[in-house]
Amino acid sequence: MKILVPVDASKAALAPIAHLAALRRAGVEVEALLLNVQPRFSRHVAQFTSRAARQGLRAERSREAMAGAIAALSAAGVPFRALAEVGCPAERIAAVAENERVDEILMGAGRHPAWLRWLNPSIAQGVMERTDIGVTVFARGQAGMLERYAIPAGVAGLAALLLTTE
Repeated sequence: MKILVPVDASKAALAPIAHLAALRRAGVEVEALLLNVQPRFSRHVAQFTSRAARQGLRAERSREAMAGAIAALSAAGVPFRALAEVGCPAERIAAVAENERVDEILMGAGRHPAWLRWLNPSIAQGVMERTDIGVTVFARGQAGMLERYAIPAGVAGLAALLLTTE
């Protein structure tokens, strides 16, 4: 079973690794494909840097982002390959999944409060829109007190202020 695991530097991105380790312990033949997608630099930044410098920085960031996943997979005895791509994360994840002919995509994601989800469309949602390969999302973490109460109250207060001025 070939599984794509996109990772970034967050702890939430490591959530699928425990599932892969459990599959391996259960005797399932698993091959993991780790993927880190680095964004393109804006042309305003790119004009002041060399291509080699940008590629070096992306490679360093990819290594740092994948280090935890590589260590966890190695410790669990799960065979893997690591890839780095550049571009829009959802597009690149879907393209790599199709090109590598993976059986499934496992993604870790942090939780956001419900009111914030419309502001930050999920990369997982973008991947699901671009491929027919199954995507499983492992949610980790929870919204803090500030995110749950203070910010929504502030937004509500601002909305009330705007409505009273009209």
